[in-house]
Amino acid sequence: MAMIGVVVVSHNKIGCEMVNATQKIIPDARHMRGVAVNSNDPPDSIRGQIADAIRSVDQGDGVLILTDMFGGTPSNVCLSFLEPERTEVISGFNMPMLIKLANLKPNAKFADTAQFIKQYGQRNIVIASEVLSKNR
Repeated sequence: MAMIGVVVVSHNKIGCEMVNATQKIIPDARHMRGVAVNSNDPPDSIRGQIADAIRSVDQGDGVLILTDMFGGTPSNVCLSFLEPERTEVISGFNMPMLIKLANLKPNAKFADTAQFIKQYGQRNIVIASEVLSKNR
């Protein structure tokens, strides 16, 4: 059954390590790949690594590319892969987003998933004292 692929692109190995951590928690999350971007890498090399990662996770239902921050080199290079309803870039990823995407149901709708995971990531940024004070 087809599934939306996920590529996590970041400065250095942050994204790769978060994908590794996600796959330790959820070993079936094989539809995810990380790409480490080093500041000295030539743009064509970065683009080639991202293209390879997209090909490796693309099962026909689209690919979400998660980057660490909008405007950085990883994000800027990823923008060249934008393709409506096929490839989307979401900046500012976090671990809850990766865990949720690892548990993604097959045949999830691409556009709905992109919107949902953006909102899910925003909801999971919290100030601990605020959360804990609500539970007292």
